[in-house]
Amino acid sequence: MYNSNSSIENTKHPARSLDQLQRRVPVIGDKAVIDLINGIQVNRDILRYRRTRGIIGQILDNVNGNDRQRQILLDGNLIAGQEILHHWVLEVVNSLRVSQVALGVTQQSLLETRQAVRTIKQQVLRHERDLNTLVQGLSELQEQLNSRFNEIEKRIHQLEIRVSANEDLDRIFRAWTAGQTYSQFPWTIQIVLLAKEIFSSPVLNYELDTRDRVKYRTLLVNKILSSSLDLPKHFFNHTDLLEYTWKQMSDRDRSMAHALLEVHSLPRHRLLNIPVLFTLGKTLELATLTDEARPDNPGHSAFALCRTQIDSISHTTDSQQFITTVIDEIANDHLSIMLRG
Repeated sequence: MYNSNSSIENTKHPARSLDQLQRRVPVIGDKAVIDLINGIQVNRDILRYRRTRGIIGQILDNVNGNDRQRQILLDGNLIAGQEILHHWVLEVVNSLRVSQVALGVTQQSLLETRQAVRTIKQQVLRHERDLNTLVQGLSELQEQLNSRFNEIEKRIHQLEIRVSANEDLDRIFRAWTAGQTYSQFPWTIQIVLLAKEIFSSPVLNYELDTRDRVKYRTLLVNKILSSSLDLPKHFFNHTDLLEYTWKQMSDRDRSMAHALLEVHSLPRHRLLNIPVLFTLGKTLELATLTDEARPDNPGHSAFALCRTQIDSISHTTDSQQFITTVIDEIANDHLSIMLRG
């Protein structure tokens, strides 16, 4: 017999009514657990889709006879009803009335979820390893590129220095061979002043940067020997060369040469490395004295002072040896000044 009060009571308490239904049909709990969440998700997706329908979609719904607002309301009510059912399921689960089948399905879903999490974690770790490998590779590539760039910059710098040294050497040497510089002096003084000018130019920077002490020194010796300068063709006495040098100049040129090549103010450690230049400078120093104070042979006196105080240089020499020694002494002296500075 139909009992209206019972029906009203069941409507007010759907969870109690469903609980009684499960007692009569036990498998309904399994079905509810498995289908419930899927139903809610599907209906929410449908509702979200309909709420985001554009104007054209709404027109089509009206053409088809669908009342959009009413449909949304119905969908909302459906979801509300299913949420009530969800509360009931929670009560069923809490009261341990779900069968082993439902628990097995739930457990299987949890296992699959855990496996998916593990898989994602492994993928993340693998991606992290790949990323670390990529970062390491990029770091190594950066080091290689930096090394290559530094090498290229070094080569460019050396090339610039070499080009500048070549240009300055050619310019200075052309001016000298054209008689534009040092022409008023004897060839011995000309060689000394020419070498001083060249090794105060980028040629010295080249030797400092590359540590090449041969290239430009040899080049300059060969250029001087092949020039039109009237050089002695045979060996000669060193003291005779010194006497010839100071006698070939006027008093004015002698004083100028002495001022340019003076050695009296140089420290001893520099004089020890320039014995030939010392003899030239000391000869000019003695030759510029007054007639009463000047020795009879300034060159012989300077040579003797060099052998006793500086270095025991050879009594004889030739043009090539003299030129080579002068260039080496000047270049080395200028290098030592730069390195100490």
